[in-house]
Amino acid sequence: MKGRSIPAAAAVLVFAAQLLAAEPSLSIRFFDKKIFFPGSEVPVLVTISNPGTATYRFKLADDRLYSLSFEARTPANKVLDKSDAYKAAMGVSKPVFYREISIEPGEEYSFKESLDRFVRIDAPGSYSVRAFFQPELAGPGASGILGSNALALSVRPSPGLPPASDAVRAGTAELLKPQALPPDEVVRRTIVALQKGLWNEYYLYLDLEALYTADPALKAAYDADSEEGRRIALERFRADLQAEPESRAFSIRPYFFEILETSYTSTRGYVTVLEKFEERQLRAIREYSYELARRGDIWFIVGYVVHNKGVE
Repeated sequence: MKGRSIPAAAAVLVFAAQLLAAEPSLSIRFFDKKIFFPGSEVPVLVTISNPGTATYRFKLADDRLYSLSFEARTPANKVLDKSDAYKAAMGVSKPVFYREISIEPGEEYSFKESLDRFVRIDAPGSYSVRAFFQPELAGPGASGILGSNALALSVRPSPGLPPASDAVRAGTAELLKPQALPPDEVVRRTIVALQKGLWNEYYLYLDLEALYTADPALKAAYDADSEEGRRIALERFRADLQAEPESRAFSIRPYFFEILETSYTSTRGYVTVLEKFEERQLRAIREYSYELARRGDIWFIVGYVVHNKGVE
C-alpha cells in the first residue's frame, strides 16, 4: 500500500501552526571567555529570542536582579548559594522600576550581566550554569518563566592566594587556613606576622595578584603574559616582599602599630592603621589605609595607601 503525500496547502498550514506555537527562547554565553578565579567577575551575554509569528512582550526591571536568576551546580548536582546582593534584593519589599519591551517575530534582545551578582562562586571547581528569565518580574506565582541552555564554567584557584598546603605554622605541622575574621583582625594578624617574620602567616590574607597589579605598568605586562608567566611574576613578587622589605613600603616591619578606624560593606573593607618605624636613628610615623575584598567568608588585603606623618 502506497503512502499518501500531504497536499501542499496542508503542509503550509502545518508549518504556520508550528510557527504560531513557537515559544520565545532564552540563551546564554560567556561575554568575555577568559580564565575565571573565585570572586572574579563572570560576564554573561543573555539573549531573548522570538522565533514565532506574534509579537512577544515582557517587562525588564532596571535592576535585572528582579527579572533574571542564575543557577550554578557542581558535578555532584549541588546547587551553589545565591549571592548576598541577590538575597538582599529578594528579601526586601520595594517598588521595582521596569521597562516594557516588545520583540517582533524573528528578532532578539540581548544584554550583559555578571553571574557573580546572582551566585556565590567562592571556590575553584567546575560548574554547570543556567539562567531563568521572568517576563513579569520576580515574585510569587510568576509564570511564563524561560529557561536557558547550560554553560560549563571552570573556576581555577586564584594565583594571588597561597595554597593551604604551602601555609604551615612555623615549628609545627599544623596547616594554616584563612579564617572568617573581621577586616581589622585580618590586618592586625598580618602586621603581627610581619613583625615576627612569620612569612607563611603573613601571606595568608594577602591577595598577591591584586597587590602586584596595582602598578599600572606591571598590570599591563601581567595581563599580556601567559598563565605560566603570571605565575612566575607572582612568585618573584612574593619573594621580593620577603627578601627586600626596605624597598617595599608594604612589607617594612613596624615596631609599633595602632588600628585607628575600620569600615566595611558586604564586599569591601577599609582599615586605617598608624605605624611607626626605626629609620636611620629616627622614628618615622606613617598612616596606612588598607583595602580588603571579601571572597566568600574570608577577607583578603588587596591594596593600600601610605601617608607620611613625620618623625618623632
